[in-house]
Amino acid sequence: MQDLATNVTQTNDQSTQSVSAARQYPWRPLALSMLDLTSNRKRTRDFLGTRANFIQDRIRVLALVFAAVVLLWTTLDYFIIQNKETVIRLAVLRILCAVLYLGLAYYGNKPHNLPRARLKLASLVILPCLFYIASRFLLEDAGALGALMLYTFFPFVVVVQLAIFPLPLLEGLALAAPAFVTLVVVEAHFASLLSLSFLGDLTLLVLLACLALWASMSELQMLLRLYRQATRDPLTGLFNRGAFMERMQLEVERAQQNRHELCVLLFDLDKFKRINDDYGHLTGDAVLKTFAQILEQVLRHSDLTGRYGGEEFLAVLPRTDTAGAEQLAERIRTTCAETPVATRDGGQLHFTTSAGIARLRQDETAEELLLRVDESLYQAKEAGRDRVILAA
Repeated sequence: MQDLATNVTQTNDQSTQSVSAARQYPWRPLALSMLDLTSNRKRTRDFLGTRANFIQDRIRVLALVFAAVVLLWTTLDYFIIQNKETVIRLAVLRILCAVLYLGLAYYGNKPHNLPRARLKLASLVILPCLFYIASRFLLEDAGALGALMLYTFFPFVVVVQLAIFPLPLLEGLALAAPAFVTLVVVEAHFASLLSLSFLGDLTLLVLLACLALWASMSELQMLLRLYRQATRDPLTGLFNRGAFMERMQLEVERAQQNRHELCVLLFDLDKFKRINDDYGHLTGDAVLKTFAQILEQVLRHSDLTGRYGGEEFLAVLPRTDTAGAEQLAERIRTTCAETPVATRDGGQLHFTTSAGIARLRQDETAEELLLRVDESLYQAKEAGRDRVILAA
């Protein structure tokens, strides 16, 4: 417990040091921003679900467009390729490819599932690569060199399409790799790896990949910025009230549907108005930020936390019974009392919190659950504050 309080105090000190560090090293924010875009580490489950929905929506549109283009291209094959047997084979291949594209467009569009979105995006990359390999062999065997020129752009399309998806760097590199492997394998089979044509194609593919990955990371950065602005409280970094209530509703519905335990904690910082009056609003803001840090450190990654309003904070604990919720609430309460906050005059301020706990009942709505936990918080404050009360 003492270690946790020490960590929060050190975080406050580090936030002050970061201001002077930012002045001394103006390049550091850019470096941290680039590091933030390299992988999915330290991403919240909610943001990953938002990104998954964003990716799946774009996959659906792109897959429908590709399905239509693949089928319409059959008409062009009919006029360019002289060997009608090859035209028929390509038509069968195109129909199969279009069916697979339609499957990508309409299968598995459930929300909040990043692994499924990744799998579909990988399929969107691998499918045209396989089609390119198969069509390249068919056209080489038929001697249709004129039509072959129209098919060689497939690896470039595979790379360019990544530009419309919000991807971190490592994920983008993994998705771009099949295009390079396809180009190298096909050219190696036809003994043209050392030709100037292949070197030119490889150089162009590298340049397009760099541009596409840069665009993907920019998409991710923009999505992350918009997500934070729309869902996060600017002071504490927790969910704002509107975003929290939407996600709480989803958690309540999920718990009711699966008959899982769910508890809600409602916190109120004791005598917070007096803190603002005696120490100033800057110190009051520091108290709010410190309490938010305590919530994030004590609660689990799967728990949902948000600023309910003013000095009130809410936490939703999925798959948690009342005993587990009481234990977490007590840890938060005692940690608050043990964690000092620096004041403007160089002193230290200690603050306390009151908390109410309510367990979700069968067929209870989110609004009814909030009414009960609010009543338990009121009882905690009436009983003298700095305590945890379980709703009846």
